[in-house]
Amino acid sequence: MSLPALLLLAVAFAFPNEQGTRLLATGEIAKPEALRTALCSGNRQVPVEFERRQGEGNGSSGRQSPQNFVNTAGAVFRIVKGTVGADATCALTDESFAAGGTLIPLTRPPADARCSRADYPSFQGDKGRPVVGCWPIARASGNLQVAVIEFSRRLTHALASIVVIDGGRRVYIDYPAEFKGPGDDLWRVDDGGEIHADRFDIVFLLKRGSTYMLAVDWKGAEGDALSLHASEDSAQFKELVSDSWYRSPL
Repeated sequence: MSLPALLLLAVAFAFPNEQGTRLLATGEIAKPEALRTALCSGNRQVPVEFERRQGEGNGSSGRQSPQNFVNTAGAVFRIVKGTVGADATCALTDESFAAGGTLIPLTRPPADARCSRADYPSFQGDKGRPVVGCWPIARASGNLQVAVIEFSRRLTHALASIVVIDGGRRVYIDYPAEFKGPGDDLWRVDDGGEIHADRFDIVFLLKRGSTYMLAVDWKGAEGDALSLHASEDSAQFKELVSDSWYRSPL
């Protein structure tokens, strides 16, 4: 499937209720009944069925979270078989989304894991900047892994990236930012000017031919930034879908 065709796919991010029996998508969905599969973090894939649309409840905390599920406006989907964890992040898709592709099972490396320094010259050559730090956040069988990299600043221009490494191929999502001063927010609210690799979760990684489909949940102090990206044949991902959930502590 070409990248222009991928841009037309219906995909919506959703979070579960506390029981893990239903999912709620807060974004606009033209035809929710067409979304029949949920690809969720933790290598979970479950069938779903559109149930209803609901409005914001009078008792809402304003947080888009499992604890406020019944009071959050959005489209509700019933999980037809099985459940998911209350902390899962899911992407609702139509039945054609994963057709002809392979969902790659991922494991999370230990929190103290670091990338091999033997890979640093490749990263630095790709971006033309020294590497400050590199942290693997997902691994699969073979030589495939996903990592977060922080590069050295150029004056006030900061850069962090997610990279999918599959053998000798590297595909990036770049996160540029403007440095204001030591300790100031840089990429996210209250990040202290640092990239925090432990706040990135890979919802799923799908490979179809030479194309990777990567869904990312980037957690921050105010909530989650959600995005779906496709690679096609280039060394850069293209963002197809983005959403966010406001989850600032009460």
